[in-house]
Amino acid sequence: MYKYSIIIIIKNTKKYLSKCLDSVVNQTFRDFEIIIVDDCSDESSQDIVKQYQSVTFPLQYIYLKKSIGPGGARNRGLEAAKGDYVLFIDSDDWIDVDCLQKATPILEQYQADIGMYSLVRNYDMMLTEPYYKCKYDDIQILNGITAFKIMSGKYDFGITISPSPVNKIYKRNYLIDNKITFLEEVYYEDIFWGFRTLLANGKVVTIPIIKYHHYKRMGSIVQSLSEKHFNDLEKIFIIIKKFMKEQSIYDEYAFDYYKIFERFYNLLIRQIFEFSQSEEERKRWLIYSFHTLKKVVSVTEYMTYFSAEEIRRHLQPHITDTTLR
Repeated sequence: MYKYSIIIIIKNTKKYLSKCLDSVVNQTFRDFEIIIVDDCSDESSQDIVKQYQSVTFPLQYIYLKKSIGPGGARNRGLEAAKGDYVLFIDSDDWIDVDCLQKATPILEQYQADIGMYSLVRNYDMMLTEPYYKCKYDDIQILNGITAFKIMSGKYDFGITISPSPVNKIYKRNYLIDNKITFLEEVYYEDIFWGFRTLLANGKVVTIPIIKYHHYKRMGSIVQSLSEKHFNDLEKIFIIIKKFMKEQSIYDEYAFDYYKIFERFYNLLIRQIFEFSQSEEERKRWLIYSFHTLKKVVSVTEYMTYFSAEEIRRHLQPHITDTTLR
């Protein structure tokens, strides 16, 4: 038994793997195991992994002969995990070397089911100030429902919460007791994960100072666009709605459901304009996106859960003065 299981997912990221592993093996807190899951990479990362197997840490290397996506790979890591807590790292990212040392006393003192720490983005070939997607400067104790409403934007506690699992530390028994796993072979699997982990309403604590470094490189899943992105976004939110209705909580959290869908739909629209090379291509993607919108959004529900002024701001985002003259 270990205090932590650190699950690292590899997918064609051999170039970045050593930096990721160095941030783990150099942790100042030493009670952990490393589980590396290779999601059927088309390159050999095994030579790099072998260099670290001589280090005095338990290290498992799991190679998947068929790609099942980040969600499936994380599930295989969870199945192999033996630690009290689990955390996930993508193989082109890294964590502060004192991450576990600073997290441990806070997790134990507050008996947290989920610990959240700052998520900072490092961009490919860009020399800029660090951009914090999530930043936690002090300790806050939240229940899962409150954290969920912060994630959706309904509550404002001066912090942001992402559904992503990578800047979180989870009590493993919390995941087991609530039967929480990732969806497999789809993009956006972390959205459903975020819903599940927070709506189970465990104790959440923010952990200041330490950081997860997300390397946003060209060619990553979030830096590309395909029909699968739209199809999977539609699929994920249909699954989420079904889950919420089965749990008899949809009516209570429908506002949050639509706010989170809106955020990720807007992200895809932004990617259309960022990655499309022509006006014709943009229009084609926009038409395709409307089919996703139509299948997920009920106009009647949307009108119920949002105020008329909020809807107007979507239709007229640049108009602030509505006085007739």
